[in-house]
Amino acid sequence: MLDRKTQLENQILGAFQRLEDDLILASSVRGERAEPKLTPLQREALEAMMLREFIRDDVDDLKTKQLVGEGKDGQLVVLSPPGEEAEAKRVKGLVDQENGCRKVIVQRVIGSSRELSEKDLPLVQQLFYRMNVQTARPGDRVQQENGAWTTVAGK
Repeated sequence: MLDRKTQLENQILGAFQRLEDDLILASSVRGERAEPKLTPLQREALEAMMLREFIRDDVDDLKTKQLVGEGKDGQLVVLSPPGEEAEAKRVKGLVDQENGCRKVIVQRVIGSSRELSEKDLPLVQQLFYRMNVQTARPGDRVQQENGAWTTVAGK
């Protein structure tokens, strides 16, 4: 029998998958069809997912340069800000956009499940962190549970 934490983890992972399915559904609508009916919270989460897709190449580039890394709280962290002010501002802006999207998505996951509440936020963040670490590429920096930073080895 599964314990409550495992059941919640499975529900959270399912909620992330439903958000991805909603994004696919919303983006597959052609101009002739009616726009899909979305609640304001669904629309906000889908917009966050679309923005993440839009800035993914830039975020990946920052990860490759090891300017940013995956924090243990599920947020992107600036590790080494560029010396040039304009570039440092650009990096901070991208990290802020990405983290804002992540917060919206995590809140949508919590809001979409009757079994989850704000008290489950740390668990949802932990699962989001694990998902980010699992998809990290060799050379990306990730923060370990103990707070230390490491570089992902080749797979």
